[in-house]
Amino acid sequence: MSLSTPTKLTNLRSLLANKPQQEVLRLYLHQNQDNLLKEAVLVTIFRKWSVLPPYTLTEIGVTTYERQQVHGGRPCPPGPHAEDLLRHVWSMHYRIRENAHVSATKEDPTEADQTPFHFGYSVFVTLEDAMDVLQQIWHQPIDMMKLEKGHRPVICLSYGNNDALSKTRHVDFDFSPTKIGTTVAMLDAQNIAIQAKITSSGDASIDYLLPIFQIRPYDEHNAGNAAMYVTVLAFLSVLRKELYGSEANPKARPGQQGISSTKTARSVMQWLMDHPTPVPPFGVTTYCSRCSSFVHTVAECPNTDFVCSKCLASKIKFRQENAVTHMEGLCIYR
Repeated sequence: MSLSTPTKLTNLRSLLANKPQQEVLRLYLHQNQDNLLKEAVLVTIFRKWSVLPPYTLTEIGVTTYERQQVHGGRPCPPGPHAEDLLRHVWSMHYRIRENAHVSATKEDPTEADQTPFHFGYSVFVTLEDAMDVLQQIWHQPIDMMKLEKGHRPVICLSYGNNDALSKTRHVDFDFSPTKIGTTVAMLDAQNIAIQAKITSSGDASIDYLLPIFQIRPYDEHNAGNAAMYVTVLAFLSVLRKELYGSEANPKARPGQQGISSTKTARSVMQWLMDHPTPVPPFGVTTYCSRCSSFVHTVAECPNTDFVCSKCLASKIKFRQENAVTHMEGLCIYR
């Protein structure tokens, strides 16, 4: 077990910075050297903001993958469509309680609840809870019994401009992985897909890229689902040759080829949805964004007469439409 120190983390960060992003992820998943990189945690983070002012953070999707939890950290066959690796990905979806009502409308106050999370359980958390959870993920001891061994390095995976948006919309949630000392690499799955020659487009969407691997994304606008799909896309892209390459498929075109010929990618994704990540030990799974009850959801709320007078009196149309989705005490509009 390696020792993690600020100097070692800095050296590892410098080493990885000089490598293509595709190679960084391949090294993490497959390299056979006994060094600090094997102790790293791969964390995918995907954030979602309201589409209208005040552009508040409404959801956070997170996945984590620890190489040391798979085959003792030793390189191993990834399995068809990387299923033997993906089965060890933990997937989480956090909805910010303070802002839970902002995506609802007068026509459909329950709209925010209609994009289900398929790989785990959605939990409602406060902004403070969310920040605390992420800080814990980014500060995991290498050895719980020997804290002096330091923290695990973190490889952070994002997607396209989702990370760029997080840098501009940070007023209510100032979390930047690049400022945390344990972060040794920042990867972009969109960029990795280009380097792996999956696409040549610099702005390809998730729902464009996944069908190339014969995977149909469901409810990818849910931040939790998006985080999982980003993780899957990155794994399949960097392991393209191992997963699909064969004498009959020398260019490793994705599909039922090579070691992935025994099953469909859809069946692998279905297994992941049928075996969701357990509920995390924080937050609540039941919350009403209309009246702040922890007993029922907004669809079950008996308080149908709640109206936010501030929004109702506003001259802005979307605020007027949003007035029936929350009581005045929960209003976040300025």
